[in-house]
Amino acid sequence: MEGAQWDTLLPFFVAGFVSFAVFYLSNILWLRPEKIRNKLRSQGIKGPSPSLLYGNILDMRRIVKEEKETQKGGSRHVSASYTSALFPYFITWRKEYGPIFMYSTGSIQLLHVSHPDLVKEISLCKSLDLGRPSYMQKERGALFGRGILASNGAVWAHQRKIIAPEFFMDKVKHMVDLIVEATIPFLESWDSLLESEGGTREIVVDEDLRSFSADVISRASFGSSYAKGEEIFSRLRQLQKALSKSSILIGIPGLRFLPTKNNRNIWRLDREIRSLILNIANERREGSQGSSRKDLLQSIIDGASAIHAKPNTIDEFIIDNCKNIYFAGHETTAITATWCLMLLASHPEWQARARAEVLEVCQGRLPDADMLHGLKMRDSSPLSSSSASGTRGFSRHEAWRHLYSKRHHSISPDISPAP
Repeated sequence: MEGAQWDTLLPFFVAGFVSFAVFYLSNILWLRPEKIRNKLRSQGIKGPSPSLLYGNILDMRRIVKEEKETQKGGSRHVSASYTSALFPYFITWRKEYGPIFMYSTGSIQLLHVSHPDLVKEISLCKSLDLGRPSYMQKERGALFGRGILASNGAVWAHQRKIIAPEFFMDKVKHMVDLIVEATIPFLESWDSLLESEGGTREIVVDEDLRSFSADVISRASFGSSYAKGEEIFSRLRQLQKALSKSSILIGIPGLRFLPTKNNRNIWRLDREIRSLILNIANERREGSQGSSRKDLLQSIIDGASAIHAKPNTIDEFIIDNCKNIYFAGHETTAITATWCLMLLASHPEWQARARAEVLEVCQGRLPDADMLHGLKMRDSSPLSSSSASGTRGFSRHEAWRHLYSKRHHSISPDISPAP
């Protein structure tokens, strides 16, 4: 009897499950995104038409491919604006739809803003209702976790209270000697390479500058030499490369859960990085009893203990924020240094004037914090003017409630304005 009843009810259960799945997917992939798009369209904001599953990802890939084909055999002139090379689809859509337009990656809806007044207004917004995009914790959780670069609200405020004082000017001044100490062997290695080639040699600086910036952030913020943190930086770099393979596919539901080769590699690197950071933190905990040593790592450990949470939550707090500092501290510094060297090489006249000023200010001595104030060309060189002309990075935010600007644009929840 029970078997007969089950056979009778089974089709209803299956039909109910399929109906729920269809409704859930249609809501995520189309109904909710279309509702947001309609709100933006009612304000006169347009954008490229999205597809059901991929949004505008296929259009973005097509435009990137076309841009690469156009650049083949072209000039190798270095431009101060990287946008056309890295994000050609933004240039294309900006020409077609204006400085404010919408687009989507999978189910994520984005509002691209390049109008100067609105960009300024968004950047000055202090409301906690405009925070980091939630997909940074989901799609990029292995890299950022719930650290300061991906958190919002009260959690972010607590993390900022812990980390920000370590980068106040009085603390940064004390880091200059550590930076000089790390710079000397770095420059000596380049001198050795040049001497071995008779004074002239082509050097690929990318990895060298990453190693240098990693050494600096280790010494200044974590009290360890680069040799101790080398494994962490190496795996962070591998993790960044693995995540970049699927960066344009962000927003496709469930993609990060599939056991693909790349996802398995991401999971493995995440486990290894977490273990390495936790080992360093535990060593500091065991060795800091009765010690007055105070650096960024110690501040993070103390701040984690102050939240009075479970041990696992405390470990997560330490791991995620250390990953954020390791990544942001060495990656952005290395990229900025590489960019500066490239700009100086592209402007020999400014390179000569900058060198003359450094020799004049330092007088043959190693630089210190006071000497840096005497360097005036840093505010009038191509490095500063290129920043004003469009080399600034993109900033992504997510609105948690309806926000209204002075220009009468409503930024809805689930919208990530990307100035």
